[in-house]
This record gives sequence, structure tokens and C-alpha cells, in this order.
Amino acid sequence: MRITLCLLTLILFGCAREVSQVATTSTLQMEAPRLQNLASDDIGLLARIHFATHTPDFDRSREFYRKLGYTQGVTGFPLTNTHAMARALGMFDLCQYELAKGEVMALPGAPNPSSIDLLQFKTPFNPDPPYELPNHLGAAYAALATADFDRDVATLVMMGTELLSEPHGEVGHRFVFFRDPDGVLYRLIEGDASAGTHDSEMGVYDMPYVAINVSDLETSLAFYRRLGYTPNGPVEQALGDVAAGSAYGLAGGFEKNTVVISIDRGDRHQLRLTQWLSPFNSEPPYPPPINHIGISRIAVLVSDLDRAVTVLQAQGVPFLSEVAACCTGTGEDDTGIVHIIDPDGNFVELVGAIELRGPKPQPEHCPPLEIKYPPGYP
Repeated sequence: MRITLCLLTLILFGCAREVSQVATTSTLQMEAPRLQNLASDDIGLLARIHFATHTPDFDRSREFYRKLGYTQGVTGFPLTNTHAMARALGMFDLCQYELAKGEVMALPGAPNPSSIDLLQFKTPFNPDPPYELPNHLGAAYAALATADFDRDVATLVMMGTELLSEPHGEVGHRFVFFRDPDGVLYRLIEGDASAGTHDSEMGVYDMPYVAINVSDLETSLAFYRRLGYTPNGPVEQALGDVAAGSAYGLAGGFEKNTVVISIDRGDRHQLRLTQWLSPFNSEPPYPPPINHIGISRIAVLVSDLDRAVTVLQAQGVPFLSEVAACCTGTGEDDTGIVHIIDPDGNFVELVGAIELRGPKPQPEHCPPLEIKYPPGYP
């Protein structure tokens, strides 16, 4: 089985690098892990590839993330793609989407998966703001660990970054929420002071987890177990006073239940599932199409996408669309993507090997397929 080289090296092996050309399955390939003797209900989940967030100003946002420590990245992907790829993102009435710019960026040497797919959509463009607070249903924020908490908080303030509060917690376990230039939330946590840092303005060295807020913890836990996640420990109950609530941008205290889950093989990345009991925000997560500012989808790698889809369909898991060949823009890929929908409406993108399907014709009402590449593409 083959998966595009720059995708896997960026995510799984920490050797991301700048590239100036699209990473096609015909030029940059490697053998990805093939799982054997899987149980009938095992979809072959291996790793988190990235989460996607969107921006109205790629250059501004990319510079901000570079200051955080996201100094590596893969670029050069097609700006347009097939109608099937548009459908895979919930853009059912669109012949082709078009990106202005995009990059899968990463923290060099991070011990956990750190990659973010930063995209600026040109067509369609959605200007709606991201979640206001970290208790909103959906993938509300990601945690970033720093080796120098005090310096990094001061640097964020100097950069004009919005913080939700003053830092909270005891020394060694402090945290503060901040927003990126588009309002996307991150939780900066005090990490290992001896952790190696890289050539950046800040000491951020890891993304320990992505936080997903759910309406019913047991229902969501059962769903993610189907994908191959297991709890790292028991459900934790937390009562926060007014000061703790203020750190989350809340007007008062809170009550919540949380469980951390991970996969037992591959990169063992972590998701933090939280059910906010009080205050509870019932507004649903971002609807399709998947081009919202904020953490709009989490992409994970499976060893065989065709098989994973068959298993999940038999279990009644809802899909946003059919599988789309990805991502050269030609439709002639042996890698595919598809989005499943969790119980609250969050999108989980499955990426993996597929049988070659060959290019599909554009719908009759659409013009001929036109693939555009970033400036400078050979």
C-alpha cells in the first residue's frame, strides 16, 4: 500500500520540509504500514494526520504560526480539484472549489502529532467567525505545550494576541487560552522546561491533544471506540470555581466530565472528550461545507480506506459523501479521503489507500476539469 510521501513524513516521522511542488503519488511515494489480521470491526486506524483550520488571510496567519514554532511545512498542493473532492468537503453544488493558498505545517521534532492544515478558500469562502469560547460543542481548541511559559505568555502579549484571561493554575501546571489572528482558540500549557526547543520566537514544542466537546460523553466515547480509540483512564469529573471559569472565558464556575482517548498503535495521538454540564452551550458544531474558520475537521490515517468504509457502513456510521481520490487533482490517485460524522456533527476525515478508480467525468452542467497550481509550480 502506498501513501503520499510528504504527507506521511510530515505527520508520522517528523521530517517535514519545505517543498515547492505538489506531492503526487507518481513522484513522491513510500510504503506505509500495512496492518494484517485485523478484527472484523477494526478499521485499521493508525495516526492523526492533521486538523484543518481556515483563514481569510493566509500570509498573516502563516506568519503568526511561524512565530509560535510552526517553522516547517508542506506546500504546493493543487488549488483546484475534482468535483468528487468538492463533494467530499460537503460542497455538493459546486463544480470545483478553489483555494487561494494552503500549507500543512508542523512543529519540528514534536513528540506528538502537531500538524495543522492551514487553508484559505477562495471559492467558496465562509467569513463566519470560529467558536467564541472553549466550551462550545465541537473541536473547540488544541493544546500547545511550551518549555518557557512565562516568556511565551509575554511574547503573545507583545504580539498583540488576545488572551481569554490571566494565566491560571499553580506553577508547573499553568495554562492560558489565546486566539490566533482569526479567533481560533488554543490552550497554552506549561510543559517540560527541559524540552528541546527550536529556532523560533517561542518555546512551543508539542501539541499534546485536541479538545472535542460533546453533548453526551458515553455516546461519543462509544463512537470513537468504533474508530479504534481507547480511554487512557477513567472519566474525570471537574468542578471549577469562578477563577477557574474565568480562565475559560466564562462568567462563573463550571462542571464538566472529561476523558482522554488515544489509539493503541501508530502515533498514539490523544483527543480530549469533554461534556460540559454547566454551563452547557447547545449550539451545534460547524455545519457543512467544511471550509469554516476554526478546527473544522480532524484527519486520521487508516491502513485501507476501502475496507474501513465497508466496516463503518455496516455499523451505521453516517458519511458526508462517498470516497474521493486525493489529492493530485487528477482523480488518478491510490489514496482517498472521506468524512464520517460523529454524534454531534463533527467531521472526522479518513485518509488511506484505495483501489484505483480512475478519473470521473465532471457533471454535465460543469465545465471541463481545470487544475490550478500555486505560482512557481513547474
